[in-house]
Amino acid sequence: MSDDDVAGDGDFEKLETIIEHFQPIENLFSVMGAADSGVQGIFVRQWAEIGMYLSTNFKKQVEQLFC
Repeated sequence: MSDDDVAGDGDFEKLETIIEHFQPIENLFSVMGAADSGVQGIFVRQWAEIGMYLSTNFKKQVEQLFC
């Protein structure tokens, strides 16, 4: 196994930085999910569900790249 096959400390820091910078987007979807289900609320909640799914999937993919 070469040194390139092992994630170094720098990779972990990059992963943490990416996740940290992505957090506000994930928070937006969380807030949207808590929106009132009034007239337009159902659409906001559906978009939030889609966003949360995409956020979770994105984080898993990034972690797989670095781990």
